[in-house]
Amino acid sequence: MAVMRQFGLLLWKNYLQQKRQILVTLVEILLPLLFTGVLIVLRQKVPVKDYPDATVYQSFSVSSLPNEMLNRFQLAFVPHNSSVVRQVAEDVRGKLELSAVRGFDTEEHFEDFVRNDPLSAKVLAAVVFEHQFNHDDEPLPLKVKYHLRFSFTPRFAPVKERSELNPNSDLDWHTLSLYPLFQMPGPREQHCNDGGTPGYYREGFLTVQHAVDQAIMRAYKADSSLLKQTRVVLSRFPYPAFIYDVFVLAIQNQLPLLLVLSFTYISLNIVRSVVQEKERKLKEYMKMMGLSNWLHWSAWFLMFFLFISISVFLVTLLLCIRVSPNGAVLTH
Repeated sequence: MAVMRQFGLLLWKNYLQQKRQILVTLVEILLPLLFTGVLIVLRQKVPVKDYPDATVYQSFSVSSLPNEMLNRFQLAFVPHNSSVVRQVAEDVRGKLELSAVRGFDTEEHFEDFVRNDPLSAKVLAAVVFEHQFNHDDEPLPLKVKYHLRFSFTPRFAPVKERSELNPNSDLDWHTLSLYPLFQMPGPREQHCNDGGTPGYYREGFLTVQHAVDQAIMRAYKADSSLLKQTRVVLSRFPYPAFIYDVFVLAIQNQLPLLLVLSFTYISLNIVRSVVQEKERKLKEYMKMMGLSNWLHWSAWFLMFFLFISISVFLVTLLLCIRVSPNGAVLTH
C-alpha cells in the first residue's frame, strides 16, 4: 500500500505541474491535430479516379519502322570482313527500306567514326556481331551473339519528355534502372500502346532487332516457307483495375515527417520537465525520503503515456474517418 500511495502522490505532483501550464498543454494536444488538418486539406484537394476495368492495350507490328523519317538513316554493321554479315545487313536494309549500309572492321572503328565524322548522325543503329570471323566465307556460328548500338539520346522523344526537370525524361535509355525514379499509380505510360519511355519502339529498336533476327534465320535457310508466313506483333501486358490517387505518393514521404513534427514539441517538454526537476534537486530530496527510483520513472512514463494517448487517439480518428468525398486520409 505504501508503494501505491507514493505512486499516486507522484502522479498527482506531475499532474499539478502540467495543470499550471495550460497554454503548453493545449499546444501539445493541438499541434498534432494541426498537422493532421494539413493532410485532410490536401486529401480534399487531390482528386481520386477509379478505373474499375482492366487496362488492355492494342497490339502493334514491328515489321516496319514506326516513323517514316527513320527510313532516311543508314545501318552500320561490324565486322566488315564477312560475307554473311554483309548479307544480313543488306537483308535488314531492304526489309526496313533504309538508305544504305556502312561496314566497319571493328567496333572501335565504328566508335571513332561516331566521335569524329559528322556523317555518323545519319546512322540509325549498328549491328555488332561478337563472333570473330577468320575469313570472308565463314558461316554464322550455331549460337549467334550480337548487340545493337543506338544513339545515346533518343531522337524522337516528345518535347515534354526532354526536360531535365522531369526525373523520368527521355534524355537517355535508362538502362541502369529497372523502374522509373518516381512511380505513379496505375500502369506505366498509361496511354501508350507501345510502352512509351524510353521509346524502344518509337526509336526503332524493336523493329531493327526483329529485322536482324529474321535476317539471321534467313541466312541459315533462305527458302524457309514458315518464316515467310510468320507475322510478329507485340502487345503490352494488361493492367488490372486500379485507383489513380496521387495523394498516396504524397503521404508516403510526408506522413512520417508530419508525425515527427507533431510530437517534437511534446518530446522536448518531456525532456525539459525531467531535467528541470533534477536541476532543482527535487528528485534527490524525494530519494532521501525513501522514494524508489523505479517509482519516479514509472510515474513520469504513465503520465506522459496517458497524455500523448489523447493526441494519438484524435489523430488516428481524423486520419481514418471519411471527411470528404475523396475518402479518408488513410484509405488506400
